[in-house]
Amino acid sequence: MQHKSSGSKMLEEYIAANPDKAARSVEDMALSEAVFWFSGLRASSIIICLEHMNPKKAAFLLRRLHVKQAARIMQGLNARRAGEIMLNLPPHYKKRLADSLEAGQVKALREVLDYPLGSAARLMKNDFLSFKTDAKIKDIVARLKTLPSNKMPLSVFILDKGGKLCGVMGTGQLAFYPQDSLAGSVMSGEFIKLGPFDDMAKARDIMLKNKLALLPITDGDDTLLGVVSLWDLRSETPEAAKGEARNSAADVKKNFKPALAAALFILAVAISFIIFKFN
Repeated sequence: MQHKSSGSKMLEEYIAANPDKAARSVEDMALSEAVFWFSGLRASSIIICLEHMNPKKAAFLLRRLHVKQAARIMQGLNARRAGEIMLNLPPHYKKRLADSLEAGQVKALREVLDYPLGSAARLMKNDFLSFKTDAKIKDIVARLKTLPSNKMPLSVFILDKGGKLCGVMGTGQLAFYPQDSLAGSVMSGEFIKLGPFDDMAKARDIMLKNKLALLPITDGDDTLLGVVSLWDLRSETPEAAKGEARNSAADVKKNFKPALAAALFILAVAISFIIFKFN
């Protein structure tokens, strides 16, 4: 267990430092080996790795996780990659996974590949928190307290009885409301939203002009499909939006070999240290 824990920690550091090369390294492993190391990673590292992996291999690894954990992972992925992975899951697992996601998230995953390149929906994520108008503030706060600090959202979204987006609340404001108040009575009904076909440039301009870090994306019926952040929009280059294809096989091979050699060397040193220490 100590050996696996140390190896997973190093893999996480490698993913954080160079996610694309780390993803290539995981893809090149034997499937049983990849599953072994993958199962020891934190959700945040798994999400980063899957964002850069071939969708088929990403789907293979994802379905080795518990379905509830896989659902949380899918919510953290951008919609484009989540949709691609969803297409490569076997029918029985896809159904179980869909049952663990909200209706709006499932709809977004099914439709994402139909969204044009350069659209905001291509970058949206499904890791938003939504509550009905009759939810009490204290219950929303209790839910937020279960989240790790690095997963604390800037806003929560309020849905009406029909599940349509009708309001937004900043998480920083929750402490100022009476804890027994209902979300529908204190939410802000005035907010900016995007459509899934709005382009990235428009979304970026709106967020910069209005000093917003997060925007909801809804369909024509006001079903909340996902959220897009200013960080996602700034990190998406025009070249990445137009050419979603990966490097050629020759480039991948060229980049992968040095990265794999370095990773294996570090892993070997760590294993040797652990064996020496506990002997």
